Amino acid sequence: MKSKFFQIFLITLFALQSCKKETEQENLSKTEVRKPKDSVKSIIVEESKKELQYSIEVEKIDSLEYLHFAVKNNINKKKITKITDFNQAKKLLKGIIEFDENPDYDNHPLVKKIHFRNGKEYGNTNEYDYYSFIAYYPEEDILLCEGGHTTDISFNLKNGKETEETGNPDYINFSPSGKFRLNGHFGGQECSSYFIQKKIDDDYVKTIQLDDEFEKLTKVWLCIVGESFWADDNTLFLTESSEFGKAKKYFKVKIIEK
Repeated sequence: MKSKFFQIFLITLFALQSCKKETEQENLSKTEVRKPKDSVKSIIVEESKKELQYSIEVEKIDSLEYLHFAVKNNINKKKITKITDFNQAKKLLKGIIEFDENPDYDNHPLVKKIHFRNGKEYGNTNEYDYYSFIAYYPEEDILLCEGGHTTDISFNLKNGKETEETGNPDYINFSPSGKFRLNGHFGGQECSSYFIQKKIDDDYVKTIQLDDEFEKLTKVWLCIVGESFWADDNTLFLTESSEFGKAKKYFKVKIIEK
């Protein structure tokens, strides 16, 4: 009798252990199935951010339509603080920029070295690449200099980006909420270069080389932007006035976020 009872006990114990193993295997299987799904999902999200692109649509308009929207939107451009006095700028840039303060340079000393706030460094070792101080924009933390042939040379002191991505703050025109802004710089010849920046986190990032895309769509070289204003965060109105003595051209530029 005892032997029979012991056999029943062993069979019951074995059955319980088998059930436990099956349950653990089932849970493990479920866990293994979930992991790939989560991984795939995160990759898709990350890739979609990288693939986010911008394009523009350009429409040529007449002066009446341009003026209608200009009045309607009551143009009021945001002003950026600009310091042109070298001594004042020098105090604010102590430890960041080293200047060659030769008296011959007066209020426009040459830049010798820059210690960017993110740890990068720039040193001008070529005696022919002289960049003279023009202005400092404390709100943007941008140094504007002048190179040969009155070329705009600029440095973003926060991240080390230079002219092609930093531009000349005098060209900046913000959209109503500050989501986008028009920027540009003078390259030393007759025409300037223009681009659109978008605010991403706390920085403005170049997203569209406006003059290149503009010419592709219109066959018009965006040489000099005379006036500009934003109707909304994605619609920019501007005039092109490079042909001296001829009537300026009016355009509406729409930024498309894909």
